[in-house]
Amino acid sequence: MSGPRHNYVIRSKRQMRALAASTRQEIVDVLSRMGTVSVAELATALARPADSLYYHLRILKRVGLVLSAGSRRLAGRSEALFRAVAPELSLCYQLGRKGNGREVNAIIASMLRLGIRDFGESFEAATAAVSGPNRELWGLRVTGWLTQDRRDVRIAGSTLFSHRMDSVKRPVALASTPAK
Repeated sequence: MSGPRHNYVIRSKRQMRALAASTRQEIVDVLSRMGTVSVAELATALARPADSLYYHLRILKRVGLVLSAGSRRLAGRSEALFRAVAPELSLCYQLGRKGNGREVNAIIASMLRLGIRDFGESFEAATAAVSGPNRELWGLRVTGWLTQDRRDVRIAGSTLFSHRMDSVKRPVALASTPAK
């Protein structure tokens, strides 16, 4: 079996619908970052019980975003290993009525919920630097207007970042990749 490609572009609506669940986004993020891991290692990284991850792993395997990576023996027991389809994932945006806006928006909404959760936890823990060159906690909203074909197009983006997110997680890249 060959190693994972560097970047995988998600074009399938089925794969996108699977990523609308925040738990599945977290699983893919950790697998992308950590490489090949067992469910126990994944559970530790996500601070969740291992038995709560099997359902999500099955869905991610079924849509091809997570792959079985064999097994290993540990303390006399065999444990299954998993890895992401690639170290980096990006979404292919298909604009228009027949595009994938519904699926992409569901992923974005889930990402924002995760960001809000992590931001709030970091804020309450009161351990993050909130100013200076080592700042770890901030929120940002940027809005701009572009004129194209005499129509005004509003572009808005929001970012929440906490030191907790940086320690283990890396969000799915939201690169606009032209559809083929």
